[in-house]
Amino acid sequence: MAASSAWTRASVWGTWYLTEEEVSDTKNPFVQLLSGVVWLIRNGSVYINESQAAECEETQETGSFSKFVNVISARTAVGHDRKGQLVFFHADGQTEQRGVNLWEMAEFLLKQDVINAINLDGGGSATFVLNGTLSSYPSDHCQDNMWRCPRSVSTVVCVHEPRCQPPDCSGHGTCVEGHCQCAGQFWRGAACNELDCGPSNCSQHGLCTETGCRCEAGWTGSNCSEACTNGSFGEDCAKKCQCQNGAACDPAQGTCTCPPGFTGDTCVQECPLGWHGPGCQKPCECEHQCPCDPQTGSCNLTRAPILSSILSQAKQCLPPSEVTLQTGELSLLTGTTWLALTLALVFLLLISTAVNVSLLLSSRAERSRHLDGAYVYHPLQEMNGELLATEKEQTGDTHNPFKD
Repeated sequence: MAASSAWTRASVWGTWYLTEEEVSDTKNPFVQLLSGVVWLIRNGSVYINESQAAECEETQETGSFSKFVNVISARTAVGHDRKGQLVFFHADGQTEQRGVNLWEMAEFLLKQDVINAINLDGGGSATFVLNGTLSSYPSDHCQDNMWRCPRSVSTVVCVHEPRCQPPDCSGHGTCVEGHCQCAGQFWRGAACNELDCGPSNCSQHGLCTETGCRCEAGWTGSNCSEACTNGSFGEDCAKKCQCQNGAACDPAQGTCTCPPGFTGDTCVQECPLGWHGPGCQKPCECEHQCPCDPQTGSCNLTRAPILSSILSQAKQCLPPSEVTLQTGELSLLTGTTWLALTLALVFLLLISTAVNVSLLLSSRAERSRHLDGAYVYHPLQEMNGELLATEKEQTGDTHNPFKD
């Protein structure tokens, strides 16, 4: 039977007397187990005498069990304090020359508030290495007697801080005593592999990154909860909207939603005549196929003086109150026009009559001269005459056809 300190599968650290059969049992509850010789302190009291009575003397090779307990030598021990902290003890020495015995070691450990402890190997086998460096002064000589060397033993207790999983904390933190301390403000989780930008999670309008929320186009703020305002849009609301006439600007793409009566990419164009409403998609329903108000679809155009003036010239789409006034003006204009046209036609008729009379008188005078027998001969230089004269010359007949 040997005193043993162990860490169980139930995450309990304790000290027990265990038999060889209990340790060899495959169903034992232990994850880590240390066996030693002599239970030094049990439940806050020195337990050396009880251990000598309970343990087998053959578990040590120094000599008698009493000598093993009382001789000064290098010593090592393991235990835990009232806070549950694991405690390791090491004292340099050389058997029968320097060091401490088990009683002295137990008293020292009690002063450190250790409540359970067992003695481990000692003498020349007691060596202490801290962070890769030999920190004790071994009693064994090296081949060169000028130096001391640690004894080659198989009973080694290796202690390290609890490891993190993964050891590098996913590259986003530092492992401290088995726990990952995450870097930055937004890495979370036991392995520092989860990004967390707060309860709102970027308000579902962005992506959580290691520097915070990266908002989608059209959204801004530390948690992407604010839509672009003041005529801005796009990523970080950095672009300016071009919408006109009170049109709504899409905060993500900057596209314009035109109010009733306007159309176009930037809503600068009024609806064509005969159409009205959102997107200019509704036809006017006025009498005589008249246009309507492009915003409301109303057939009362008194609020559109320019359009009303244009349509009045065609005597269309006027309110009844204006029809009478415009009709009177049109009647006056028609009478004046007809008077001017009549006078112009009379004048043209007189001129035409005078010209015709003059031509008639000239024609009669010419006829009178012919009747008096006063004729005048004018020879014609025509092609037919020239050909006739040529033919006479060839035949030798030069007779003048106009002579008897």
